[in-house]
Amino acid sequence: MEQPHDYYERERKMKPSRVTINAPKRSLSSTVTQSQPLLFFPDELIREILLRLPARSLVRLQRVCSSWKTLISSSQFAKDHLQHSTAAGPSLSGPRVAYHHSCSYGFGDFSLRSLVENPSKPTEVVLFEERRNHRVIGSCNGLLCLLFHVDGINIFVRLWNPCTGLLTPPSVGCGDFLSVCGFGYDHVNDNYKFVGIVNHMGEYNTRIYTFCRNPSNRAIQEIPFNSIMGDDKGVFVPGTATLSWIRSHAILGCLVFSLDLVKETFSEFSLPFSDPHGKIFFFPRLCVLRNCLSYCFNHEKTHWFVWIMMEYGVPESWTKLAIIPCLPRLSDYHLRPLYIWGNNILVAVATPSRIVLYNLDNGSFEFPLLKPTPSIGLSVFIYHESLLCVLRNYLAFCCEHRTHCSVWLMKEHGVSESWTKLAMIPHYLGIHFPVIDSHRDDMMKVAPLSKLSIAAKRFHIYHESLV
Repeated sequence: MEQPHDYYERERKMKPSRVTINAPKRSLSSTVTQSQPLLFFPDELIREILLRLPARSLVRLQRVCSSWKTLISSSQFAKDHLQHSTAAGPSLSGPRVAYHHSCSYGFGDFSLRSLVENPSKPTEVVLFEERRNHRVIGSCNGLLCLLFHVDGINIFVRLWNPCTGLLTPPSVGCGDFLSVCGFGYDHVNDNYKFVGIVNHMGEYNTRIYTFCRNPSNRAIQEIPFNSIMGDDKGVFVPGTATLSWIRSHAILGCLVFSLDLVKETFSEFSLPFSDPHGKIFFFPRLCVLRNCLSYCFNHEKTHWFVWIMMEYGVPESWTKLAIIPCLPRLSDYHLRPLYIWGNNILVAVATPSRIVLYNLDNGSFEFPLLKPTPSIGLSVFIYHESLLCVLRNYLAFCCEHRTHCSVWLMKEHGVSESWTKLAMIPHYLGIHFPVIDSHRDDMMKVAPLSKLSIAAKRFHIYHESLV
């Protein structure tokens, strides 16, 4: 496959392209015949073609020309591409497996397609050395939510898109300890949210942080963290705007504890299994299969039971998906289902550091290889490659006053009514803020309301490239 710089090289050698995204619209039937070549592609056709390409290819295609870059980098195109690729299945969405191992400080990912389609051939693992001190909390729409320590005490959160490489700045200081937490998407308000229990100076409280242009960090109803069982990371179920944990109950046994990210309220409902013989089950775990909440546990250390909830929040919709025998090769009894490829291949991770492919039709096992062989543990997440980013570049200016500096953003370029105040930063120690502007034409602009003469102190952000 061509590398990004190949497109530049090819553009210099070829004659100017007659394919344009700004050409007048004409129907294909009236302009194209067998004897007449196609002189241009209409905007709609170019867009439809690009929507059918994988996200990883589109990242490279942004370098073809400025009009393609404008189209592909737009937030609306990213949302439309995500919707289209999700409906098209794994052939377009490019599902990948991301993992981190807190003991070995390993962080990497690998292709799920390569793993399933060529289990006898080692699948290449991409290692992210610069992320080795990060913990993955969850994934949603191609974004990974990462936790990391800045100074060994305070914990911070950021979002990362591995496909595009975009990484949000460190956000929301979470105090000195964080236990139960979760990450999900509120599709009603189009916001990504992080929820966590923070222990600050011995006082616990549940807080929810919203990733957006006007972020919020506020306390909500308390999560009964002492009763949370199994994984302390909430499971996000796509399309429901919910996070789910397993909670122990003194009378009812185990329940699903659910947080509605839209209303920011909690509810509970029952799990599927109740053994009349009083046998013991181990290692209960929630997961997501076929975009539905699923439940897995080990029964008497002989079998894993996997259930799937066809309608979220309706206990009567629990359906038994599989009963998987415990093999001597899988001696630690931990199993985490990850994904169902096609209609019959259940992809799971089992300790110690082993990927398992289980055929739901005939009950056979396969154990694919990874190269290099990592210690992946059970902190493993499926994500689908996308073009999404949470924070985008806007025209901005700083307006200095005697006591503070006002920072404004233009949400829609060229529309005066879209100016929005981002922050008011108080002055300390006589520090003045320079004019920093990231206008599309890359030319410095003087803040129109600035009353202080700081023209000699101008700074500009630039991004390294191969141009």
